Amino acid sequence: MSRALGIYIHVPFCKQKCVYCDFYSLPRREDQMDAYAAALRSQLFETDFSGCEADTVYFGGGTPSYLGPRRLAALLEAVFAACPIAPGAEITLEANPDSAGDPDALSALRRAGFNRVSLGMQSADDGELKSIGRVHTMAQVRSAVEAARKAGFDNLSLDLIYGLPGQDLPRWRKNLSA
Repeated sequence: MSRALGIYIHVPFCKQKCVYCDFYSLPRREDQMDAYAAALRSQLFETDFSGCEADTVYFGGGTPSYLGPRRLAALLEAVFAACPIAPGAEITLEANPDSAGDPDALSALRRAGFNRVSLGMQSADDGELKSIGRVHTMAQVRSAVEAARKAGFDNLSLDLIYGLPGQDLPRWRKNLSA
């Protein structure tokens, strides 16, 4: 009998580090993406997954969607080759709305095996987004949701941050309503 496990792939690349972020990240370091992806693939094949079966695979970061569909599909292919994946496993891509608005790119990721997108919405208020260093707008959130649905993603989540500086209860309710 296989032991269930979850695989987390950290992708540290992002356009800009948000003021609240405590994760290891490499803003504006696109020059390191190919080497990092190659190192991740090597690490996956050096890991002994015998007796295990992954029931979740989560690409988090940073902004994993910033890697682009080609690199992400290759990384997911390496996960599939290195570790048995349970039938029905949830395979998540974390994405910022500004890098997830292309339905064709999202369709390619869906075909590669991703079945869930987690969008870093954080707030529905453009002023709040700007104050915490986010590079997207609420209009881009809406476009990203539409693109994800068009690409065939039924499993979609939107991350929100509660208690932002100056955020009152009515504004929080507005975020939830959005």
